[in-house]
Amino acid sequence: MKRDIYAYLTSFVLILAIAFSVFLVISDNEVPFTTQARVKTAALDLSPEVSGHIATVLVNEGDRVVAGQRLFELDDSQYQLAVDKAQANLQQAQSQWQQADRYLQRIQSLYQSASTSKEQRDEALTNEQSASANLQAAKTDLKIAQRNLEHTTITATQDGIVTNLTYQAGMYVTPADTLVHIVNPQGLWIAADFTEKGLPALTTNREVNIVFDAYPNQVFRGHIRSVDPAISIGAESTANLAQVEEETRWIRPQQKIRVRIQADQAPALLVAGSRASVMVRDGSHVADIWMTILSWMRYIY
Repeated sequence: MKRDIYAYLTSFVLILAIAFSVFLVISDNEVPFTTQARVKTAALDLSPEVSGHIATVLVNEGDRVVAGQRLFELDDSQYQLAVDKAQANLQQAQSQWQQADRYLQRIQSLYQSASTSKEQRDEALTNEQSASANLQAAKTDLKIAQRNLEHTTITATQDGIVTNLTYQAGMYVTPADTLVHIVNPQGLWIAADFTEKGLPALTTNREVNIVFDAYPNQVFRGHIRSVDPAISIGAESTANLAQVEEETRWIRPQQKIRVRIQADQAPALLVAGSRASVMVRDGSHVADIWMTILSWMRYIY
């Protein structure tokens, strides 16, 4: 009796293993499936345009912000002084140009009546042109100084959630520093790596099932947004010599391709970096059944 039970169990396990292997082979070609998928998002790095000490931090970690909202204030004292100096230089340059222009007009009249020499006329013209160039340079300097002063107020450039906030008031920052990252929660997508055997089935807008590790016992719908046309191992820059891969194993690993998946209704609390499993839907219910079973298994692992 025990031998019969053992034989039945062995046969059952063997049949189950064979059936699962057949399922995986068919899945790779007809209804691609992968557990190598992660949630991605576009995170904006926010850096200052000018250097200075942080005077005020107007935002906290995790705050939702909108484009144009003030996030940081830098100490603007040196930039205000630069604006004041540029304005004084502009006034001086304006006065010098006006004086040079009036003198040129007077010399021009005298030259036309043959009351002065051509050399004096040319000298007056050169002085006026030089004063005019100085005036334009002073205007440019003022615009730069005013722009730098405006940049002491650092604002959000897009809507999103503030993350990786590490700077505090009193710290010195430069344009090379990243003050915060602004993550757009509405811009989440899934980067899924499928085996290349399933490429014919990975067509744009094809429907998929998604199981997130963070949400067991739930299956979400989505669709294929795009298939990346190249991966790093297959993309070469021009003028480089060909690189030949050396394979020493008889059974070589399968090549993966990157597919972008868009969830139709992603969970509200989903975060970038979360892991997921994705399976392409077909006309039958095989993908639905398998992904439902997988969603239950996510309670365990």
